[in-house]
Amino acid sequence: MALKLLLPFLSFPTYNISVTKTTRRILFYGFVAVFILTTPPTILYAMGYSFDWQKYALVQTGGLYLKSTPNGAQIAINGKNKNTTPRLVSHLRPSFYEITISKNDFYPWQKTLEVLPGLVTEARNIMLFPRQTKKELSADNATSTIEYYLNSPSEKQKEILAQNIASSTAGWLLKNDNIFYISKANFILYRTDLSGSVKEQISKEPLPPDSAYQLISSDGKIFTTLSSKGALAWLNNETGIFETINNQIKTAEISSDNKRIVYSTDNEIWIFYLQDILIQPYKSAGDKELITRLAQKISQVIFYSDNEHLAFVVGDQIKIIELDGRDQRNTIDLIEAPQPKIYFDDKNNYLYYLTQNQLFRINLNY
Repeated sequence: MALKLLLPFLSFPTYNISVTKTTRRILFYGFVAVFILTTPPTILYAMGYSFDWQKYALVQTGGLYLKSTPNGAQIAINGKNKNTTPRLVSHLRPSFYEITISKNDFYPWQKTLEVLPGLVTEARNIMLFPRQTKKELSADNATSTIEYYLNSPSEKQKEILAQNIASSTAGWLLKNDNIFYISKANFILYRTDLSGSVKEQISKEPLPPDSAYQLISSDGKIFTTLSSKGALAWLNNETGIFETINNQIKTAEISSDNKRIVYSTDNEIWIFYLQDILIQPYKSAGDKELITRLAQKISQVIFYSDNEHLAFVVGDQIKIIELDGRDQRNTIDLIEAPQPKIYFDDKNNYLYYLTQNQLFRINLNY
């Protein structure tokens, strides 16, 4: 009897069941609507698209990849902090971006680069150089060349032996126990060894007759010649023929990777590309590129260790300049010394400079 009296109070109205079903339907269709509305934008974002509210249009984005030495440098894009190097900054709308890479006690790197739809613009060879350099005295009363003081006794002995063998040539070079020389008889390039018993012809056609040639090579595989009249040529290994690059040239050097030749006149620095450059900024074999033009006289130019920067001397100033010609070329004043001569030692990453019979070195390996 008591249970019958309590039953009316324990039962639930039937409309509560219908409300629950309606709520479930609303939630279900709500989730479906959210899915339909959010999935396409998510997919488009993943595919690199973004909505441009200024143009009221859907645009494909691009990115920036920034890598520096030393790494861990601060990235600022259009003045906004974007973490540190190395870094891929993605989903950037197509435009030009002002980029600054900075690190305490180093000169900053700055450049404006364009981001294109669906592409990543790269700057992989950012080099930050210290504001203050610590020099070490390597030799006092240095009256010979920098290379002489860096060579071991055995290397000096080989140099003397090579000089005796090739003294009557128009120009010669010692590389890896091989003596390469230009014969005065026919101005053909030959190779011999330190015994002088081997004779191998390298070039097929002669160079123009000249009183003296500077023979240049980084490893004995690629050759450049600079005549006393300032004619610069490189040996095309496929044809065996020397091809003229330019005239009125003062200095020249081949990069350690054999991809570039740097050469200078009194007031200009140029790069001649021996091979295609397959990282940005791209270059093709045979391209010539003006790096800088100055009012002051340029006395020497050499490659930095990464072959993407140059060290050069103007008056009493040693400067560093990058090869990347997109926008401005970052250039710094590294060292000031009276009429210095410079040399980069790839073995230990030291930059040497000779001034007033004193040989100094600075370590740029950071």
